[in-house]
Amino acid sequence: MKKILWKMALGLTTLATLAGCGSGGDSADTVTLFVSGDASEGGAYSKMAEKYEEETGVKVEVTDVPYADLETKITKAVQSNDAPDVARVAGVVPDWSDSLTDLSDVAESAKTLDSMTIKDSDDVVKALPTDVTAVGMFINKDLFDEANVSYPTSEDDIWTWDEFLDAVHTVQDKTDAKYGFVMDGSDHRLRAFTYQFGGQDFFLNDAKDSYTTDDQTKAALQKFVDLNNDGTLPKTVWTSGEDASSMFKSGMIPAYMSGSWQINDFTNNVTNFDWQAIYMPYEETRATNMGGNFMVGFKDSKNSEGGKKFIDWLYTKENYEQLCEYAGYLPAVEEATVDYGDGQEAYDIYNEEIAAAAQPISSKQTSDQVTMTMKGYNGLTGAYRESMVQVLNDEISLDQMIEDTIADYNEGYLEK
Repeated sequence: MKKILWKMALGLTTLATLAGCGSGGDSADTVTLFVSGDASEGGAYSKMAEKYEEETGVKVEVTDVPYADLETKITKAVQSNDAPDVARVAGVVPDWSDSLTDLSDVAESAKTLDSMTIKDSDDVVKALPTDVTAVGMFINKDLFDEANVSYPTSEDDIWTWDEFLDAVHTVQDKTDAKYGFVMDGSDHRLRAFTYQFGGQDFFLNDAKDSYTTDDQTKAALQKFVDLNNDGTLPKTVWTSGEDASSMFKSGMIPAYMSGSWQINDFTNNVTNFDWQAIYMPYEETRATNMGGNFMVGFKDSKNSEGGKKFIDWLYTKENYEQLCEYAGYLPAVEEATVDYGDGQEAYDIYNEEIAAAAQPISSKQTSDQVTMTMKGYNGLTGAYRESMVQVLNDEISLDQMIEDTIADYNEGYLEK
């Protein structure tokens, strides 16, 4: 699940402090909201805050906290009895999971996606998904047209991975394209790739005492290594941190495996070629990898009741759809209708990909990371991606990479 992370100085930057609200105001007339995201997202919540004040008279202070500092900031605030009323977070940590408001009634009325709704061991909803991100594929339509290579335009003619690779190799041969395609240097993308080959990633064995994997996952990981070694993929994205998005936006890459968060940027900023979102290829299983962020309330905050009312208001159909329009969100509730303007066609394809994906595998990564850390487990350290980089650098074997990843799962999800 990846958003553009803005590197900001430590401390808080207030995105919107509405007229008359401040630390000296009546807490019953003010709701504090912490968010972390890009300008589009922060602006979206500020606009919704303004609408809420217009309708209710209650001010909402929207405060942007740098992504790297958000969990620590909330933890310290909870420990000092100064928690925000509401926060939009990437995950839930044990230090404040017991302080969260029960949002079960909001989840039920809003019909949030069950696979992305976070519940505790008693089945109480503690975090609502604010948005869904999904892995997907973009193409440089100009390069495909120049090479006279067709691409899927409906769900009836989706490529297999072999067909996709044949297509991009043809484009590469017939144009000035530098590589066949590019994939973000993220395990989020790599997991989607393994799912599409029928793999289940890493999962508990029958005895429930260790994580393991399957032959399909191993084969997909080997395929990924081969594609890097034969020049289909630029190895530097993973081994040296070269920016995959910039490479695609240069106009020299036929296809880009990234995700829905790119749509707004491409719609507004890619002018040197025609791009298009297309259906992802698959071998065994049609799958994506879903991520997102979550809305939480704090039951012991200064205005916890007001925070809960704001969340309830935000997740009513009209208001939630407006939030999605402002922020460019894929909706995390059922039956939402969102007008995305010039990006509508791309968003429609992503929504179709999510609907067709085999559940719960496509949301497993995000839901596991949030629920397991909320329960007090250590959580993953990132060994999946780091070990793959070592494989691509010929430092370790793929078998060793799999062993390292299993060890990370065991330490992260079996130990507290």
